[in-house]
Amino acid sequence: MDKTLLKKIAVVLFFTMFLYSGISKIFRFQKKVKVLSKKTQLPLPINQLGLVGVILLEIIGSIIIVTYYLQDNTNKQKQIVSVELVKFVKSLFLLFLVVVTLLYHPPSKTKMIPFLSNLTTFSGLLYMFSNK
Repeated sequence: MDKTLLKKIAVVLFFTMFLYSGISKIFRFQKKVKVLSKKTQLPLPINQLGLVGVILLEIIGSIIIVTYYLQDNTNKQKQIVSVELVKFVKSLFLLFLVVVTLLYHPPSKTKMIPFLSNLTTFSGLLYMFSNK
């Protein structure tokens, strides 16, 4: 099978999780803010703003990266999304995963799988980042 096609399929499948997660946070916004407030101990407006940022990253960031990998990158004039924007968004996703892992899924003897799941997701994104 063509490696380019495999990469496109992998990127679409990888970011489906973030897209779904961002959309689901919209419908459970108040509950998510309440949980985040307990974890961070920050004022409510900061947690609300943070969650809005996460939702935007998960939805718009996913669309940006998927669009980049699905577009024809051989012709720069036809590009909808630039490589610079993709690098920036990938960096935001990496930072997001570090923060989320530390807040919600730190390594522990009783709950190691959620930590390892986030570590795997981070690694997949890091690998993608290293290739382009």
